[in-house]
Amino acid sequence: MTIHRRKALGALSAALLAPARAAAPEFRMAYFETYSPLSFVENGAMRGILVDVLDAVLAGQLGLACRHEGFPWPRAQLRVEQGTADAMCTIATAERLAYAVSCEEPVLSAPTCIFVRAENPLLPALARAGSLEELRALKPAILSYSANGWAREKLKGFDVTWGGDFNSAMKMLVARRGDIMIENALTMSYTLQRTRGGEEIRMLPNRMDQANFQLLLGKTSPHMARRDDIRRALAQFKRTQQYADVFRRYGLSVIR
Repeated sequence: MTIHRRKALGALSAALLAPARAAAPEFRMAYFETYSPLSFVENGAMRGILVDVLDAVLAGQLGLACRHEGFPWPRAQLRVEQGTADAMCTIATAERLAYAVSCEEPVLSAPTCIFVRAENPLLPALARAGSLEELRALKPAILSYSANGWAREKLKGFDVTWGGDFNSAMKMLVARRGDIMIENALTMSYTLQRTRGGEEIRMLPNRMDQANFQLLLGKTSPHMARRDDIRRALAQFKRTQQYADVFRRYGLSVIR
């Protein structure tokens, strides 16, 4: 076979394969659009620790074409449930696992802590609570938001006032419209530092739970077959300096 013929056949093969590559489905991520520093919209684009880590893993390591989009949290979850998005990154609750599958390796983990105003008379007793059951006995007025799946699952039977979203619930705490919020330390601390009156809120040292933010793939996603690849790539990325650099970009350190 001549060199010219081999080149012609190579060009033909490349042309035949090109449509197959172009037809590879986009990986569509749906995020909570106002959940700094994990996921938020800035200048029309998604930013945040979850966004940066997943882009480095999905696009950077696995070569997937990714679309990162933010929505009000109920709508983001609904998109995964209905199959108009492939995945979201959040805590795996029973309700979410009815329509999604976890990639198991957490994208990040953070302690779930009690946040209370410094002058609240319940503070000393709250600081001694070692579990949610011990907390229940103190009967605090808890603030959360309607799409908080962890709170919906774990705080049944508590006195909970549901705000419209995370920011509104946090501002209700600042405004003394409840006793406490129970939230992951990263998001709550970061947001309080940037909120007027946030300096009056204390994070107590006792941990109520651990928030593991996992990639939840919709069961109808065409990328389900890549779940193990994603898990391995994520675990590998978390061992690198680049993972710590993502947190540092937002003025934070990795919580182990």
